[in-house]
Amino acid sequence: MRLLDVSNNEIAQLAVDTLAENKQFVRAVTSYADDHEILASEDIYAQNGMKLIPHGTRISKKFYDRLVAHKLLKPIEQSLAISDALDARKLVELTHAEAHRVPSLAPMLENRELLDKMQGLLGDIQLPAPLALKLSVIRVDQPDFFQHCLITAMLSMVLAVRANLSRGEIRALALASIFHDLGETCIAPDILAPQHKITEAEYRHLYTHPITGYLMLHEFSEIPEETAIAVLQHHERLDGSGYPYRLPGEQISKISRFLAVAEFCSSLLQRYGADKRIQLKLWLNRSRYDKHAMEILFKLFADTDCPLPKLPEEAVLMSRLTRIGKIFEDWKVIRESFSAADVDAISYFIKRVNSLQMLLLEFGFDKARIDEILSLSSVGDPEISMETNILIEELARGFKDLYGEVQRKVAIYGSTLEPSVRARVHEWLMSACSLADDKVQ
Repeated sequence: MRLLDVSNNEIAQLAVDTLAENKQFVRAVTSYADDHEILASEDIYAQNGMKLIPHGTRISKKFYDRLVAHKLLKPIEQSLAISDALDARKLVELTHAEAHRVPSLAPMLENRELLDKMQGLLGDIQLPAPLALKLSVIRVDQPDFFQHCLITAMLSMVLAVRANLSRGEIRALALASIFHDLGETCIAPDILAPQHKITEAEYRHLYTHPITGYLMLHEFSEIPEETAIAVLQHHERLDGSGYPYRLPGEQISKISRFLAVAEFCSSLLQRYGADKRIQLKLWLNRSRYDKHAMEILFKLFADTDCPLPKLPEEAVLMSRLTRIGKIFEDWKVIRESFSAADVDAISYFIKRVNSLQMLLLEFGFDKARIDEILSLSSVGDPEISMETNILIEELARGFKDLYGEVQRKVAIYGSTLEPSVRARVHEWLMSACSLADDKVQ
């Protein structure tokens, strides 16, 4: 059974093409092979029938150019063998060890109950050899990426156990957590670097990585279909703002919804550490993620003595609040100029901007409130400063996400806006996105 029909589907076809080339993993595995014994477990052929590497050959970096000069008959990992690949039991141990290095997760790991449950549920899983090879290479080639997968897996296990998911659901969720960003191994690491400004063409490849990961996992009967579907849907959001298919609500599977929450929290921990921002950021995003899973995580961090984060200078916060006020004033002017046809053409865009404006109201930062705060010579309250900082961070993230949504939408469906209107909207969005360029955390 195939969940995806790639015919007449530009996004899925791009994922198929990316997977067929996969130069990034060829680079990683040939480099890894310089220090680890990896053999060709069979003859390796190009799609045109040319034999590239004979069976039994030890792989090394010197084969890289030969391999990437051709489209391979099958993914390279399916034709290689490694003696010291990671297995499920070792992954459980690494996951547990990694979680101990996260201060807010350590208290719940003081006894072996969770580790024993993980070992019992996952330790006997037989990972397909190509996937075990991939994980072994990723661990060395992209350690931050690998760490993110491990922390996501631990959070997923906490969610699954506390939500009383079934044994099958827990196994599917744990595997999906480990492999959720597998499709990113096809993307150049430089593109994924935090300081890199992603181009429109690169955005398209980024948005296909859930599909690429799904296609990788769907090849193996040992991997539950629920796992592959969760990988496909882990960037979908309940409000329909996610990708690759903008699925809303119950169209997203339960395992996918739990994975999305664990991955979101894992990203927060890696970016900010375990401080009091976590609880507020979880609360602010509650409409986008599974309610039950969010409640579990919120309680987890509420029960932990998280410190206040390091706060930016007050003058920086006030300056950025002024910018936010100007951004929404400019939007009001543009919005009033739309025709009925314009409103219909970008209704999704207007809805998303409205949701960002709602953040101001939820914080009490309507226009009057912003003016009131700006009139104060000193806020003097670290809690207020923290909340203000989080508001700015969430708006900056929201504008960046909206830009990505526009790129996906235009790439697939085009734009029916008049050129002059499209130019004004684009200029406004670029100005709003520049809010993220000022690092205040």
